[in-house]
Amino acid sequence: MELLYVDACPRGDASRTKALAEALLKALLREHPGLTVNRHVLAEMGLRDMNARRLTEKESLCDRAAWADPMLRAGAEFRRADAVLIAAPYWDLSFPSVLKTWVENIWVRGLTFVYREDRPVGLARGKAAVYVTTAGSHMAGHDWGTLYMEDVLKTLGIRDFRAVRAEALDLDSSDPDAILAEAARDADDAGRWLARQLKEV
Repeated sequence: MELLYVDACPRGDASRTKALAEALLKALLREHPGLTVNRHVLAEMGLRDMNARRLTEKESLCDRAAWADPMLRAGAEFRRADAVLIAAPYWDLSFPSVLKTWVENIWVRGLTFVYREDRPVGLARGKAAVYVTTAGSHMAGHDWGTLYMEDVLKTLGIRDFRAVRAEALDLDSSDPDAILAEAARDADDAGRWLARQLKEV
């Protein structure tokens, strides 16, 4: 079985979001030690935004079902995964732009979704996903990144979704260590939850 771990944390190992995702992964592997982890470190993948030329090329590949083409790698590996873990900090009410670029690259007609009765129907193999995010401020009900990723993943066929959040980490009135400790407990629980979902695949 395979987990797709999408690392959209520009600060790398200094990222608090990534630290929580790694805690979740540790809990998941403790429950599911034989799990294969496929890491998409977005800062290193060289994914490109879609433009008119690339969209035309992508549509041609879809028409020919050329799923092995390097341009469709992200979509093929998303389709193959049994579960998905995404780590992305809360930036500008959502997430870093590199994650939107990844979404554009996994949205592949005929591979990750098809149109039926003029609506997209997901083809993803994965049955569950967890989205991990942290914020220096309060999100105050404006966590559009989590809502967006939940809609994207469910549209592409992921049935169950869960989020792990830590917010207000940089406020003078906050205790960031206590906030992160609580979030780490939630991440551990989410890792065990994801392991249970995988056992049902």
